[in-house]
Amino acid sequence: MVLSTQAKVLCRRGCRNPHVTHDGKRELVTVIETVLASGAALSPFVINKCKGHYLGWHRNLTDKERSYRFSYSPKGWTANQLALEWLKDLFDPESGIMAGIREPRLLIFDGHGSHITFSFIQFCIDHDIHLLCLPSHSTHLLQPLDMGLFSPYQHFYGLAVDKHLRSGQSLEGIKKAVFIPFLTEARDNTMRPVTIQSVFTSSGIWPLNPRRVLRKVAPESPKRRYTLGLVKNPRNAQDIRNRVKMG
Repeated sequence: MVLSTQAKVLCRRGCRNPHVTHDGKRELVTVIETVLASGAALSPFVINKCKGHYLGWHRNLTDKERSYRFSYSPKGWTANQLALEWLKDLFDPESGIMAGIREPRLLIFDGHGSHITFSFIQFCIDHDIHLLCLPSHSTHLLQPLDMGLFSPYQHFYGLAVDKHLRSGQSLEGIKKAVFIPFLTEARDNTMRPVTIQSVFTSSGIWPLNPRRVLRKVAPESPKRRYTLGLVKNPRNAQDIRNRVKMG
């Protein structure tokens, strides 16, 4: 969990990469985000590191934040059952409502093990959800969230945390009870329709344009230029005869 977007450190002049300590109480919180090519964003799926839900974490949520989905795991990571829970309770109903009518949907995902279990795939088949798994090590080129959303997301979350800590409202760091408002502020500044649509365009997913990615993987060769040491193509029959005589 990010505590601050920036920090000032007192050290000797000329010292490079000084070590910075923290309170050692950081905990992992996994947030699964889903965006649509239309520019919309589904509710986040927040996975806390704990053994159960605690009322105090959700007591002061706004109406908007109450629509978020919350779950938990011993280490704060996603797992097979949690991925299926996200698919059934969040993606399927919300994407269907935003589509307006019940049509086939394309779910683009990475190759995480929780996305390719039998239960996950079977549910998608039964509910007309088509799956497209991105190739390994390609999310920086093909996944819209990686391409242009996660970086500003982290930036704006860090700004919210930094502002809170500098205000002196809390001397104990960031607790789960105040985490969600910072998450909401970061999402409001990041998950904007224009931004989401632009990253889908940049990835070539929608509108479909494979060349946007292919140019990055294999740049187009420059125009052919003749230089010393290279043989030009013959232009006519006379040029061929001259080359034969020279050979």
